[in-house]
Amino acid sequence: MLLLSAPRAQATHAQGGELTYEAIGPPGSNRYRITCRFFRDCSGNEANAELILNCRVGSPATSCNTIDVRNFSATLVRGPLTAGSPWCPNVPGGPSQCTVNGLTNYETARYTAEVTLPPAPEWTLSVEISNRPLLANIPGNTDLRFEATLNNQLPLPGGPLVISNTSPQYQDQNIPVPFVCVGQRTQLTFSTTEPDGDSLVYSLERPLEACNKFTTYNSYTSVGGLILDPSNSPTNPCVVTIPNGTTEYSSIFPIGSYTFSGNCPVRTATPYFSFDAQAGNFSFTPTFYFPGPSFNGFNKYAVVGKVTEYRRVGGRYYKVGSVRRDVLVVVIDCGGNQVPNAPRAVPLVREANQQVTNTDSTIVVAQTCEYTELDIDFRDPNPADRLTVTFAEPTQPSYAALFRDPSNAAARPFALQGNGTNAPVGKLRLRPDISLAGRTFRIPVRIEDNACPVKAVQNRIIVVRVARRSFADVVVEGTNPQKGTRFRRDTLVTRREEIALTARPNRPLTVNNVPVGYTYNWRASTPAGTSGLGTGPANGASIRVRPDATTRYFVTVTPTELGQSCADTASFVVRVVLQVPNVFTPNGDGINDVFVIKDPALPAQRLEIYNRWGRKVAEWADYQNNWDGAGQAAGVYYYQITLGNGTRRQGWIELIR
Repeated sequence: MLLLSAPRAQATHAQGGELTYEAIGPPGSNRYRITCRFFRDCSGNEANAELILNCRVGSPATSCNTIDVRNFSATLVRGPLTAGSPWCPNVPGGPSQCTVNGLTNYETARYTAEVTLPPAPEWTLSVEISNRPLLANIPGNTDLRFEATLNNQLPLPGGPLVISNTSPQYQDQNIPVPFVCVGQRTQLTFSTTEPDGDSLVYSLERPLEACNKFTTYNSYTSVGGLILDPSNSPTNPCVVTIPNGTTEYSSIFPIGSYTFSGNCPVRTATPYFSFDAQAGNFSFTPTFYFPGPSFNGFNKYAVVGKVTEYRRVGGRYYKVGSVRRDVLVVVIDCGGNQVPNAPRAVPLVREANQQVTNTDSTIVVAQTCEYTELDIDFRDPNPADRLTVTFAEPTQPSYAALFRDPSNAAARPFALQGNGTNAPVGKLRLRPDISLAGRTFRIPVRIEDNACPVKAVQNRIIVVRVARRSFADVVVEGTNPQKGTRFRRDTLVTRREEIALTARPNRPLTVNNVPVGYTYNWRASTPAGTSGLGTGPANGASIRVRPDATTRYFVTVTPTELGQSCADTASFVVRVVLQVPNVFTPNGDGINDVFVIKDPALPAQRLEIYNRWGRKVAEWADYQNNWDGAGQAAGVYYYQITLGNGTRRQGWIELIR
């Protein structure tokens, strides 16, 4: 899409980057390695050999003019320079060209220093570099400020707590100078790995040009409209209007990205920019592209993301640091090439109880002590394009515990097959231990095709969430409810009536055609002589019992290949009740002449009989099965039985003469 007006041109070379830190040295040393990764247009003069790192006590808003004896500066020393290679090998100038009149490219400079940061409620670390290029969404020729914070003295109720902290780390695979295709939905990411296992919150921020000084945003206007297809104008124009007139870009809408409604010749544009604060992803469809030299800045946008980390101490969360990343998004015309598709997860194990969502992120909810195996398919709308997938493993130490293969100690939860072909597959295999319940792991992936002249790229996140699940069930023999069905875990029997109970793992019985083994261990809430459990084996999937009293039976099911930590226990109540008739016929024939409660072994029974008007007509303190209805007319009577343990049972008995 072309704008009918454009800003003036100006050229400089700072593109983006970030400032991060890691704790080094023995505990309590307060030693940190600071790293500044700086990305610049490589067509200019060589990057500086050194940068100045400012370390000041206070927040980003208060540290600018604070006088504190702990404030200091240090020198960051540059390592080797590395040129990017966003272009295909056959493009004139090569894939990593760095010429003034060539295609836009970036160069990475990595600067490091080691410093001591004594305990403080907050440190603000910063580097300022000159200058930004001319951009579409903010003014050019301004300084670029990288910033990070460290809170290594936490204000606990009982007094300050000194900690060490390593900031979230950006992956090398996610270059903050992405080339994106005009008119194609794209996802980029600010995602990081978190070495300390702290909780992370992502946000969009305004660019900084100095301490506590934010860069202003340019405005865009709907005056004159937008031409969707300039090749047909003016003979067959299709114009788009943006509602609300003149509007500024902002941190939450930093790129010209729209969806459209209506029909030509006039359509309406609605801003579209989606940000995920949990994963750090942002999705958009770049709408504007201006042919011409790259130095005019018409196709370049600054987007800034921040990640703040919190640590749980004593049941409360405390901020322990933050880092920011400046990204320079470059919109290009990809011609007929399309960006790679979003990954698609395909479950492989039936009855694995996993939940899979394929959206902007691939979200997999895996159950503890369960088998979850999926193929993550990577494809491109251009079938002949070969795809290269790179990914970064989560840095949490517990990540490896998502999958352990006794036959292969080197096995990892996620691995690639067929990388560099037109159909790479990611193999995601999960068998999370119970200790991982509630954890979330994020695997950022970068998908790059081999199109020419420019390689199209997508950045996505595979999110693995571990949920705790009880998998054991107990059912009565002869019933087979569908797995996962909720049902009452009890039944009624009379004394010494036999009942068979069967334990079900409610998990896959085979994985990749290999049987899965389980062990079973039964116990009862009443002694063996009462529960009937002692009369047979109690370590099989099924038991047969003849209880003398109401008993709850417990079974512990353990998958043999996962160990005791993955055991699950289910229970089933067998309620022993009186066998009471609903009719008797006292006619002297010797058959059913008296009201008989058919379980004399139960505790002593008190029996009360009432007629239909509620008048008590008979009563026994210790009933001996001898009521023959003497003196009472035929009809229906209400009875109440009280056992020796206080249990009561009521009902109706019909006397027939």
